[in-house]
Amino acid sequence: THAFWNFVERVYEAGVTGGCGGDNYCPNAHTSREQMAVFVLRAEDNTFLPPACGAPMFVDVPASSPFCRWIEELARRQVVSGCGGGAYCPAAGVTRAQMAVFALATLEGPGYVPPACGTPMFNDVPVTSPYCAWIEELARRGIVGGCGGGGYNCGGSYCPNYCPNDAVTRGQMPIFML
Repeated sequence: THAFWNFVERVYEAGVTGGCGGDNYCPNAHTSREQMAVFVLRAEDNTFLPPACGAPMFVDVPASSPFCRWIEELARRQVVSGCGGGAYCPAAGVTRAQMAVFALATLEGPGYVPPACGTPMFNDVPVTSPYCAWIEELARRGIVGGCGGGGYNCGGSYCPNYCPNDAVTRGQMPIFML
């Protein structure tokens, strides 16, 4: 009966995720940076398995972590560079703005730069935001929409909010990935 049930079932059956333990998916839990690594790589190719970790790239992701290979693959692909000081911050939550970069950078590959922002599509994502181009490209592709509310700050036209600083839940991830 959950609003995301159909999407969750599709990513489970496609082998993108096995859930959060046991027979649970935890749709209301926040998506962590370590979980995001698996989501975006498996969504791209559900049979992909990155090479095992040797000497860890990040001080807070030991080679024994089940997420190490996934995180390091994103680093090899230049999707992520960590969160500063040689760390990755694997348990930190992912925002809707960060998710846009994770998804497009993984899909498009190293060096991808989305088209620049023009007139804002979302009331709460100004053209000056470093995430604007990423968010608007996902919207142009029909992958994301707003989160409700909005205003008339988009060149005098009404536009919805995107909620770039809101946490991405595990229930929302299948919608972004399909």
